[in-house]
Amino acid sequence: MIAAGRLSPGAQTLRLIRPLVVLLLLTALPACTVNVRRYAFNAALENQKHIDKLRIGQTLAEVERIMGKPPERRNAHVRFDGISIEEWSYVTDYVRRMDTTITFVGGKVDEIRSASWESD
Repeated sequence: MIAAGRLSPGAQTLRLIRPLVVLLLLTALPACTVNVRRYAFNAALENQKHIDKLRIGQTLAEVERIMGKPPERRNAHVRFDGISIEEWSYVTDYVRRMDTTITFVGGKVDEIRSASWESD
């Protein structure tokens, strides 16, 4: 028989192992996660820095050189009078969920606007 207040050897072992298992899980689990938010946040900041350098009237080639990468989203069509309309979008504020869209008319920047993802 086990005296009152004393734990059996199995219970004592479990009592010692449980904190070690919890500690192991707390240290191992963060290493298993993918930190997409930090990457997306930093990419959006970088996009905004480049967009701040854009000006109305710049060409497609100038914008691509400034941005350093192709658009994250692209839409193109031809207007009724034959002039091409192209829209390039980049995520520019991950926290507020904002995109900036650059509109080209006839190959030159005509408009730069920001909109929330919900309005798309």
